[in-house]
Parts: sequence; C-alpha cells; structure tokens
Amino acid sequence: MWLKKKYILNIAGEQFTTTLARDGDKVALQVEDGELKEIDAEILHGGGALSLRIDGKMHLVDLTSRDAASTVAASVDGKSVDLTVMDELKALALESAGELAGSGTVNAEIPGVVIEISVSEGQEVTEGDPLLILEAMKMQNEISAPITGKVTKVLVAAGDSVATDELLIEIEAAE
Repeated sequence: MWLKKKYILNIAGEQFTTTLARDGDKVALQVEDGELKEIDAEILHGGGALSLRIDGKMHLVDLTSRDAASTVAASVDGKSVDLTVMDELKALALESAGELAGSGTVNAEIPGVVIEISVSEGQEVTEGDPLLILEAMKMQNEISAPITGKVTKVLVAAGDSVATDELLIEIEAAE
C-alpha cells in the first residue's frame, strides 16, 4: 500500500504540487495531476545529494540548506536552481501567515501535540526561526516565526494537545 505525502515545490519562482509515495523500498512521484510514477531514488552524502532515475534518465541533485524557511540551493545535473520545499501543512501555515501579514500571533493550523518548544519568553527571533514542533497526523511539523521580533508569550508546553486555531505563541514585532 502506498503511503503518500504532498509537498509544495517552488523552483525558480514557479510552484508545483507533488506527491511522494512509498511502499516499502519502492518510491513513486506524482507532479501536479500527472501519473504516479515509480522512480529509483537514493540519498547520498547524508542527505546532501539525491540520485534519481525518472523514466530511465539519471539525475544528480546536490542540496545545500540556506535558511530555516526550507530554502535550499540546488544543483540539478550541474545547473543551479533556487528551490523551496514545504510539506502541505507548512505551505498552509505560510498562506495563513500571509493573511495575517505582519501579525506576531502563531496559531495551530490543525489539531496536534506539541513535541518541542524552541523559544522562551523574552527571546529575540528572526522571521523563519523555528519556534516549536507540532505533531499532527503522525508527522512532525516545524512551526516558524512569521515575523522578526521578541517572543512575548509562550502559551503551550511540550506534551500539550492543541486544537485548530489555538493560540500557541505571541511575538512583538521589532521596530
């Protein structure tokens, strides 16, 4: 049985919805509404590179992390591209953050359990810094600071169950 997870890829400013599926050692990929195709994928250099065989053609992807916002410098077959990879929950959170433009409130997008808190009250944070890890639907999701500023309230602790839209952290914007 295929276990599937959706990702949003932003490649050089163009956005794609992809589905990565696993069934034991088998891996398959679907881009947009295309066909789910089995691929050969091997992680190399401790996750710093991928070897992919798609439709019989080999591709080498080198990855270098740039920031906490999931942006990586990628080289695909020797050609450099800007790449941002987000799971569906993070993409939804960023979309919601855009609606709250400039807001320092961090709410739970879906119900889950707080696994880890990475900040404390009074701590300075930069937009994109990790704030906490929320486990939802058996997946751990890093929740990042929507703005640069100072953490004024941490309303949850590790182990807390949270509901959708529950306030987790408040940040006062830097001047």
